[in-house]
Parts: sequence; structure tokens; C-alpha cells
Amino acid sequence: MGILAEDVERVRSASPIDVVVGESVGLRRVGSRYVGLCPFHTEKTPSFSVNAELQVFHCFGCQASGDVITFVRETQNLGFREAVELLAGRAGIPLRYDDARTTETA
Repeated sequence: MGILAEDVERVRSASPIDVVVGESVGLRRVGSRYVGLCPFHTEKTPSFSVNAELQVFHCFGCQASGDVITFVRETQNLGFREAVELLAGRAGIPLRYDDARTTETA
């Protein structure tokens, strides 16, 4: 069973990437973006960027990138479904499931 695509989008919309990332990465605002040390590799100079307007992250060092669901998946070693369920729980969003698998795209 997969999570309905509409519910996945509701979870993305209700989970501001700067807030979620900021809970595990020290971010500071630089212009319209946030920067910090990448959680995916060791570095001394910040190369990790979060764009709150576009709701995406990108590391210019290791090339890791994605949305809030991808970030939770990668940092907490979860599958797509588990990451969406975790974020839905945080946001208080009930999830609906169908018999077809939800497309696992970022």
C-alpha cells in the first residue's frame, strides 16, 4: 500500500525545510538562503545550502540535494514511506493509503 500522492504533497507543504533541517544542522541566513555544514560529509567550511522558498537543499561539496522528505530519509536512514509518516506525525496530518505504490520522487 502506498501513501496517496495528495497526502505526500500536503506533508511537503506542511514541513518547512529550513525548520526541519535546522533541527539537526546549524544554519545561518545568507541573503535569501540558509547555509551550514553538510550533514552528509565532513567539512570545515559550510557548503550546504537550504532554499526555503523552493523548499530544497543542496551541498556544493558532495552534491547531495533534494526536498524535506529526502533530507529526513538520508539523515535518519528511513525509507520513503517512513519519512513521510514521520513528517506527517510532526505536522498532525492523517495519511491515506491506496493499493498502488506511491511514486518515490522528490
